[in-house]
Amino acid sequence: MATSKLVSTTTTAPVRAGDANGVAPEFGRLRDVERIFGIKRGTAYTLLRDGKIKGCLLRVRGQKSGVRLIDLASVGAFIRAQMESEEQGREA
Repeated sequence: MATSKLVSTTTTAPVRAGDANGVAPEFGRLRDVERIFGIKRGTAYTLLRDGKIKGCLLRVRGQKSGVRLIDLASVGAFIRAQMESEEQGREA
């Protein structure tokens, strides 16, 4: 019985997981908002309700639970806007 050797015919290296260190995530969960910005869950829901930050709920149709994702850039923009309004208030 003859044995055959498996010969690789690819010309590129195999795909490997990339290094994501130092890359800021675009979206995060509520616990990420608290960890990164110090904004508690209840405050984050209030900001979402008032349209001051952006987020969405991802869930499978018909399911009760899902995952709430927050646009982290919108949280940063909200905080910067608050800082600017405080500075303008001091100047007036």
